Amino acid sequence: MSFILTAIGLLLLVVALAGIALGIYMAVEPKTRKSGRLFAIWWIPGLAAASGVLMRDVVTFAVGVVCFLVAGAVIVLDDSRPHKAQVRGEGDLARGPGGNRRLDSEKTTKENRTQDSGRAAS
Repeated sequence: MSFILTAIGLLLLVVALAGIALGIYMAVEPKTRKSGRLFAIWWIPGLAAASGVLMRDVVTFAVGVVCFLVAGAVIVLDDSRPHKAQVRGEGDLARGPGGNRRLDSEKTTKENRTQDSGRAAS
C-alpha cells in the first residue's frame, strides 16, 4: 500500500509541476499572459495536495484539494467574462483619417491628388 501511495503522490507531483511550467510558458506570451498566470497559480495547491499524499498527511491533502477546486472555479468564472484585447494589431495603429488603413506614404499619387483637391475646395 505504501508503494501505491508513493507512486500516486509522485504522479500528482509531476503533473502539478508540469502544470506550473505550462502556466509560466503561457504567461510569457502577451496574448495569454493573464490566463497563464492564473493557470500557474491554479496548480500550486495541486502541488500541496501531491505533497500531502507523499507525506501521508490527510490535512495537507484536503487543504490542497479544496484550494485547487476553488482556484479552478475562479479560472472558470474569469474565463466566462469577455476580455478586452490587450494587444493591438498593426492595422489598428496604422489607420489614417476616415478609417483608411494605408498611411499617406503608401497611397498612390492619384489618391493623394484627389485628397489634396478635396482639401483645397473646402
